[in-house]
Amino acid sequence: MSYDTISAIHDVFAVLALVALVGAVLMVAARFIPTVTSVRFLGALHKVQLPLAALVASTATLASLWFSEWNSEHWVPCRFCWFQRIFMYSSAVVLVIAALRKDRGAKWYVVPLASIGILLSFWHILIEHHVVEESTLCTSILSCSTPWRVSFGSIGNDGSPANWHSVTLAVMAFSGFAAILALLLTPEPLEAEEDGESAAG
Repeated sequence: MSYDTISAIHDVFAVLALVALVGAVLMVAARFIPTVTSVRFLGALHKVQLPLAALVASTATLASLWFSEWNSEHWVPCRFCWFQRIFMYSSAVVLVIAALRKDRGAKWYVVPLASIGILLSFWHILIEHHVVEESTLCTSILSCSTPWRVSFGSIGNDGSPANWHSVTLAVMAFSGFAAILALLLTPEPLEAEEDGESAAG
């Protein structure tokens, strides 16, 4: 597989990640800016929150496996990428089972996983932009500060940090975790409101 083809596939996943991130922002905004439209939007999302969260986690999992196992370059994950994989892969397994069983209570198993995952992703992004220094363990094995590939920006292979608008695998992971958390947490108060209304009625 050619370099250009792998770059194009990376760009596709980068766009999907940005869509997930924009969706997460919209969900949070809809929750904190209540209007008729936002209530309907959250109500519709509430019905499909588990399948959508499972789709996000599964897509992120399959994408990371494709980049490291199935393309001709066989990208080797750095230390922080491995940490993020641990939390994304386990979230995908739990969410797929929860979606199939329609078990909304399972989200409380995923929220801690995604919360740790998003913090790791954020820290990795700071390392890539040289805001914080990577540990000696990172540098002695495989640098966490130099992204394997980026979309919509520069890699910074010369030792310079990646551009802030660059989309790296760490940014994709951050976007995925953000979307999962928004899907699982943002609509939740609607459940309480509905229960309260039915109890009052």
